[in-house]
Amino acid sequence: MEHGGGDFKLLGRIDARIDGVPVKIGRRRERLLLGLLLLDMGHAFPARRLIELLWTGEVVPTSARASLHAHVSRLRGLFQGIVADSQEPIIASEGAGYALHGDPQRVDVHRFRSLARRADLASSAAECTALLDRALGEWQGPVLGGDGPQELMDRLGSGLNDVYLSAVTLRAEARLALGQHSSLLEELAQLVQEHPHHERIALLRMGVLYRSGQRSEALSVYEETRARLAADLGLDPGPDLRRAQEMILLADGMPEEWPRGLFGARWRETVTVSAERSAHRTTAGAAPPVPFVPPSAAGFTGREAELHRILELSQGARHSVSAVAIVGAAGHGKTALALEWAHRHQGRYPGGLEIVDLQGYSARPVLSPAEVLRTLLTRRGIPPERIPHGMAELTSLYHSELAGSPSLLVLDNAVSAQQALALLPPAPGSLALVTSRNRLSNLLVTADVGMIQLGPLPPDDAHQLLRHVVGADRTEAEPRATAELAALCGHSPLALRIAAANMVMHPRCRIADHAQALRTDNRLGCLAITGDRGSSVGSSLALSVRRLEHEAQVFFRALGLLSAPVADRSALERLTGLPRARVSDLLDLLFAEHLVHVDGAGRFHLDELTWQYARLLAMDDTHTATGIGPCSLKKHINHLVCAADDG
Repeated sequence: MEHGGGDFKLLGRIDARIDGVPVKIGRRRERLLLGLLLLDMGHAFPARRLIELLWTGEVVPTSARASLHAHVSRLRGLFQGIVADSQEPIIASEGAGYALHGDPQRVDVHRFRSLARRADLASSAAECTALLDRALGEWQGPVLGGDGPQELMDRLGSGLNDVYLSAVTLRAEARLALGQHSSLLEELAQLVQEHPHHERIALLRMGVLYRSGQRSEALSVYEETRARLAADLGLDPGPDLRRAQEMILLADGMPEEWPRGLFGARWRETVTVSAERSAHRTTAGAAPPVPFVPPSAAGFTGREAELHRILELSQGARHSVSAVAIVGAAGHGKTALALEWAHRHQGRYPGGLEIVDLQGYSARPVLSPAEVLRTLLTRRGIPPERIPHGMAELTSLYHSELAGSPSLLVLDNAVSAQQALALLPPAPGSLALVTSRNRLSNLLVTADVGMIQLGPLPPDDAHQLLRHVVGADRTEAEPRATAELAALCGHSPLALRIAAANMVMHPRCRIADHAQALRTDNRLGCLAITGDRGSSVGSSLALSVRRLEHEAQVFFRALGLLSAPVADRSALERLTGLPRARVSDLLDLLFAEHLVHVDGAGRFHLDELTWQYARLLAMDDTHTATGIGPCSLKKHINHLVCAADDG
């Protein structure tokens, strides 16, 4: 720290030093007050809010406001007695509250956040590792240490704990990219024990073990993680973890190259292990390939009508239906429904069950039909030298391999009808279950396809899902809060499971507390798995929006400026300044991706969580100097329209 200023610690304990000399703050509540002001440094903290936090878990006395003023006065006097007038810190009265002004870099928690942000943007794994070594050196324990009650530490520290866990995970990822897998074995083993539901940590552990030549141990990590997720949270492993298991089972790539496409691609370095590690290489010919068949959704709830409808379509006259498309908005449980049906009825398909993630809505590149065909042929034991490169030859070999018996194919996460059409199984009686956020309207025109339109869960099924994951004792003790929480989640299976997972991880918090957080705080910020930024409702919706062309993305953000999630075309014409025909065209694009719904009266509406996401995007634009505010939005859209017309 610079000479002549203060140095403050909030991580592990509340500690203040001026010119290296400890400042003794005897009263616990005054240490806590200093910690709260330092956490939100530079911003006014309403007195009412400070009182609520300082007396967390206690009956607030009638003298609380006077006590708060006395605490502030003593802190001011303490620092003024040892710091020159021109130096930091300064506790100022602002409005009906207080603010502490000073240099955030003199506070460990702000240094930690700053270094973590810089590491996230680092252009090399080495730079990322160096920054995170410094950041994690600041972390001496949870925020406020033992000066705050546990309930307060949980409320204030959850977001910071997420950043800490993300930093630990990112550093391990960077070190793995640098080839430092041997030194990570013990660290990741400990992290898996501490965070048994964290899929990214499990994925890294699998990578470290596989790169170290411990293939069976890497597969054991997958099975243990899958079992914990199912038993504790009622969840299945995500696509990255499933893909990692498949790559190891199929020996897809040498250990020193693994895991291609799963992490590490953000950095320039490509570091492989030493030559002697090649003794651990496994080739596709060393053992027969094992088909990748993940389990059906753990704790699957409801959807009996949809399951019965798929069965009816699959048993149509003369088996004319070759595929059933399951379409719906992000988070509505399309994959879970397809897997549940497949595992109930796979015995009807002697040709076998295959499941492929087409990566249509994913951070990874969309798989081409040719890539999928090569994967399917590899799973069937076709040697690499026999697999052709051309699409026509691949299709011919695929059809010949599957021609004998009816098979069941789950094509998950399709981006378009064209992607799915090239992969439909050829044998009579075969069935493909195709899931997508896109409405796949072209499939109805070009193939014999049945369609299942999937919406939110009915309220009773949503309640049952929460009951299964959280436990009947908690949901039955708070039935109204459970119903309110389900409604705030939009009865979306993804949102419900994330909320339930967070409740499992915070057993001392009431369901009513979680519902209040969803009602009063950033709802999408609350609907995220602690420590895993990719497992959130917001990140799931972002994948849908990113699939839109740029003009449609800007138009979607404009919907966040509406005062309600329901409007008509005239309202959008006034908001954007676009002609009716262009508004209709853009609405059609959003409608195709299940981002808006249109009724017969020409009105459209957004699901509540989708609207909340649009509002966040619009707010980001409004508060960004180079972004799109309410007024400039019209100009920006009109500029896009003119550019499109000129093209």
